[in-house]
Amino acid sequence: MKEEQSVKVGRRTFMRGAGSALAATALASSTLAKGGRALAGERPSLPGPESKSIASGAQYDVIVIGGGFAGLTAARDCALRGMKTLLLEARARIGGRTFTSSFAGHRLEMGGTWIHWSQPHVWDEMTRYGMGIVDGPGASLEHVSWLSGGKIKSGDAEKVFPVLADAMAKFCDVDGYGGRLVFPRPHDPLFHADEVRKYDGLSLQDRLAAVGFKQEVHDLISPQLTTLCHRDPASAGLADQLKLWALSEFDLGLLFERVNKYRIEQGTSGLANAIAADGGADVMLSTPVARVEQAGGKVSVTTASGAHYSAGAVICTVPANVLKSIDFRPGLNPAKLAASKAGVAGQGTKCYIHIKQKIGKWMGCGAFPNPIAVTWTEQERDDGTLLVSFGPPGRLDINDEDAVQTALRQILPGADVVATTGYQWTADPWSQGTWCYYRPGQLTRDMEPLRQREGAVFFASADSASGWTGTIDGAIERGTRVAQDVKAFLNRK
Repeated sequence: MKEEQSVKVGRRTFMRGAGSALAATALASSTLAKGGRALAGERPSLPGPESKSIASGAQYDVIVIGGGFAGLTAARDCALRGMKTLLLEARARIGGRTFTSSFAGHRLEMGGTWIHWSQPHVWDEMTRYGMGIVDGPGASLEHVSWLSGGKIKSGDAEKVFPVLADAMAKFCDVDGYGGRLVFPRPHDPLFHADEVRKYDGLSLQDRLAAVGFKQEVHDLISPQLTTLCHRDPASAGLADQLKLWALSEFDLGLLFERVNKYRIEQGTSGLANAIAADGGADVMLSTPVARVEQAGGKVSVTTASGAHYSAGAVICTVPANVLKSIDFRPGLNPAKLAASKAGVAGQGTKCYIHIKQKIGKWMGCGAFPNPIAVTWTEQERDDGTLLVSFGPPGRLDINDEDAVQTALRQILPGADVVATTGYQWTADPWSQGTWCYYRPGQLTRDMEPLRQREGAVFFASADSASGWTGTIDGAIERGTRVAQDVKAFLNRK
């Protein structure tokens, strides 16, 4: 069953021996700096920027914390506007919750993957750097199987898809207008704030119960919702799904096309490298930040190793879940800190499964709490089929190929697993989860506090994006916006 051996690193490996938040930060950094890997490898298959060695005490105009797409974009834009800029990244690579790796001779995306030309910010970067796209079979499937009533239902996609599309339309039609009254301007999500508040306190599970689908239809749509929120639907907010529906023009076919079909030809790491190479910002890898302190009109940033750097402004781009791990002085706004402690990101699994059988363009589904929510053909290969699979948290060890095979056979009997690979984003202290999907009540309560400036410290993350929250596009949106805000702020000083 072994095809490609990989190092398996969990949260305890990252955090073992840490007696404090600072010690945990330093240990995790050391693990990654020494080449520590999780599953398919922490390091991307495409080489990134060289990490500079910069003496403690150096001064900058702007310090950017975090080298994901928000941080890379912010650092580039600040540097291009003439600001002396330093980017500090905790990992031994850039890209944040994305990186391109290799598996059995094929290039795969271990985190954020799919983009679309309807996502304006990432598409602007694609055009800027001459990047291409490749499409997969995820939005053009031929066969569907799903678990319902203890049995496997199956059918041709052309017959099943209209049923699913109708179910999703009913699910999102909370206002009698297909959801259009709630998010008429999805890139301005609080434009109809009163309408949004009507539904923000509800969970996806609340809405499922209210609609009252027949069991067979419920068991078809529920796995899609579990995958979109990457958690238990009972802990995921309805408003986030309604916004995603609006961003997809109230159409399931367009939703699937925008969130699981087109990949970057050069890989997410290729785009990250292109942004990093532009502008001339200094980059320090394997440099986690422990403390951010404002005093005397300056901001001092202290790393886990004890080095310190100062700037007129800081842009913090770490995921919302990670904010609580940094010592901010003065402390974070209570609302921002509460959101970080509660967590906004998904906690589920993503893995690739190589099976011996050639099964064509297929999708399989299992309603929560099935260990595999949705899995589909990602690559048709000469030596079988490569599936990409998503599941809820705590239900499947993606390192255990036997467990993965058992789970897969519930939906695809007789499947022979050759190998699996994936990355444990929830075990990574620099992500503490996957993509952002707000809990009930969080969109209207926490989005604005998460992006609110605190003195000379600015915040930019995909987790607080106006449009495509939790995506590469959302990260670039926030990095672009905040870089402009920082320039204006420093000009006023």
